[in-house]
Amino acid sequence: MRKLKLSTTLPGKRQAVAYQKYLFLLIGLTLLTNISLFAQQVSEKEVALQEKFIDASREHLLGHYEKAAAIYEEILKTAPNNDAAAYELSRVYNAQNDGEKALRYIRMAIESAPDNPWYRRYLADLYQKQNKNKEAADVYGELSKKDPTNEEYYYTWAYFLVKANEINAALKVYDDFEKRIGINEEVIRRKHSLYVGLGNNRKAAEELQRLINAFPKSVEYRHLLAGFYEQIGERDLALNVYKETLKIDPNDSRSVMALAGTSGRQSDEIEYLRSLQPIFQKSDINIDLKIAKLMPFITKVADTGDKTIAVAALELTQTLETVHPQEAKGFAASADLLYYSGEPIKALEKYKKTLELDDTVFLVWEQLLSILRETKDYAALQKYSEEAMDLFPNKAQIYYLNGIANLELNRPTDALSSLEQATLMAGNNGNLLFEIQIQKGLVLNNLKKYDASNETFEQALKLHPKSAEALRLYSHCLAQRSENLQKAKTMAKQAVDIAPKNPDYQATYGWVMYKMKDYGEAKEWLGKALENGGANDPMILEHYGDVLFQMNDTEGALQYWVKAQEKGNTSEILEKKITDRRLYD
Repeated sequence: MRKLKLSTTLPGKRQAVAYQKYLFLLIGLTLLTNISLFAQQVSEKEVALQEKFIDASREHLLGHYEKAAAIYEEILKTAPNNDAAAYELSRVYNAQNDGEKALRYIRMAIESAPDNPWYRRYLADLYQKQNKNKEAADVYGELSKKDPTNEEYYYTWAYFLVKANEINAALKVYDDFEKRIGINEEVIRRKHSLYVGLGNNRKAAEELQRLINAFPKSVEYRHLLAGFYEQIGERDLALNVYKETLKIDPNDSRSVMALAGTSGRQSDEIEYLRSLQPIFQKSDINIDLKIAKLMPFITKVADTGDKTIAVAALELTQTLETVHPQEAKGFAASADLLYYSGEPIKALEKYKKTLELDDTVFLVWEQLLSILRETKDYAALQKYSEEAMDLFPNKAQIYYLNGIANLELNRPTDALSSLEQATLMAGNNGNLLFEIQIQKGLVLNNLKKYDASNETFEQALKLHPKSAEALRLYSHCLAQRSENLQKAKTMAKQAVDIAPKNPDYQATYGWVMYKMKDYGEAKEWLGKALENGGANDPMILEHYGDVLFQMNDTEGALQYWVKAQEKGNTSEILEKKITDRRLYD
């Protein structure tokens, strides 16, 4: 039989406090008895016995267990039926983790005072501590017989039976309990969970149906059953429950949303999305229910980039923006659909609107910052990452992106500070630490701390020796300094071999060859980079012009330098190249 994962907690957590109260009550009664004995001129032997009990209790409370045990045992030699001494001695041995003696003396206490429920509850605690759950269950079974009106006893009895993997026995306890108290939501929920654990979905559903039968006007109980049917894949049965629910409450939004689109052609996803439009236009239906309907399609667009589904889903998210203008979720859904269907710029505006309405969701900030990095809007990346750092001061990713922005904005000192902070926060996130190391290598190179830069790149490559990006950037830094060019060539070639169609890797290899004065190879590889998408990169265009100039093609060089300027390269050196029609390093 499969064991169940329990969410039930053991009732009676106040027992320890109750035991202490009981102990002080015993001491108090002992003192009263002591006074009474004096009044009745009892024997000195009995007075001495009471004094010993007080001494033992004091030692027990002070944690002097061995002394306390010795005194309690003396008492039991004189008075074997002293249940209080036996109980306290059991507690002493339990505190010393002597389970066998603890059980022996609590059983002695129960034998002397069979009607004391606290002793039996304590016995069950000892059994639980020793993983004897069936024995603990038996104790609560006995307690339930002695006090059948105590609900806690039945719940705890069943709890221990479940722990002992006696599921059917636990179900019988609940059945017997129901015979006494009638239909009870808590009991039915527990029986439902047990039947689910047993894999008996029919009986699990029957328990929820019993709740509906007992309380036919309750919409909540019907949603419990419908939700269970959906959980086990019984979609038609769930829809029937939702239909019945609408007969009781025609305005029940969850049922309305569950049934939305079911009369259409479910196989046609576009038609289905369009059929949801009338429901999405209702402002009295919770936006969370509408978003739940959209999530499978947003996920599909994220996985496949399907533009057709994205367009149909966007019609619904735009309706959400209109019907729920103060809810960030509608704008966030639009942003996700736009981003994953290849419209990052449009997505960016939706993410910004989302943050205007609710700036507490880190994932939205992460998406926005990622788009700003992808689109190379480093000024905006720096601005928004600064804002995000104030809201999420413990997120390493934000500091990392802020470091990238500052590096690209030629603020290497600020970049290094952010990257160092990101390193401290990254913890065991190996991939992020690797990315941080690469950026630190670039920053240190920018700061002309070349040895530290090399060391940082070497550390990064120890983490991921086959990283084409790390190889490329390290190679580019070496080439930029005209340092160790043979190593730079080897690493650049490795990067190209790993990703042969990547224009950045091809351009880096071409630039290393340029630095090595192999202009023919440089032209070939920079030309490949231009063919594979590098024609919009101002740096690749400028470098290709440099190669042409070295090959005595001044007009060709001028043409590519101008293109580089048109694509956004505003460096003063490039301006001088164009003006003077000559090469400057």
